[in-house]
Amino acid sequence: MAGDHDIPLQVDSVTEKRRRGRPRKPGALTNAQRQAAFRARHKAAGKPVTVTKNEHDELVRECERLREELAKTRRGIAKPRGRVSSDGELAASAVLVQPVPADEAESDDKRLVVTMNGREFFSLQRLEAHYGLPKRAVLERLIWWADRSVVQLFGDDDAAFNRYLNRVTKNR
Repeated sequence: MAGDHDIPLQVDSVTEKRRRGRPRKPGALTNAQRQAAFRARHKAAGKPVTVTKNEHDELVRECERLREELAKTRRGIAKPRGRVSSDGELAASAVLVQPVPADEAESDDKRLVVTMNGREFFSLQRLEAHYGLPKRAVLERLIWWADRSVVQLFGDDDAAFNRYLNRVTKNR
């Protein structure tokens, strides 16, 4: 063992700690060099590399216009969903998007004061906002729809239809 001390130890020079991942190739470009090459290629091809604020704003406006046009087209070709019941009768949502037929009797407007609970009041407000109609138009269309539905139930039964009409005069 005494002889072991006489052997000089070889100490390697300090080696750099190996980085994680795949080693870089000797000719690899940095991110900045790759970006500069990209700009040079696009400049040579006549393609703009950057977009100015005005160009950006113009592109945003064009995008919004195209989105609105697409939405309008979709609304135009959309098939009505849930607008006809199983017996072929129009649903309330279909009635609210159609105007009430003209009043052939040309009767005068009548005033109606209504008190309703909160649930129905807020439902009326939602319908008003959703369809973009005044409360009066929402109520008129729904009442017209309900009355028409009841009248259609009578079919050819004139006696039932007359009883339905005469109830108004008897109850007053």
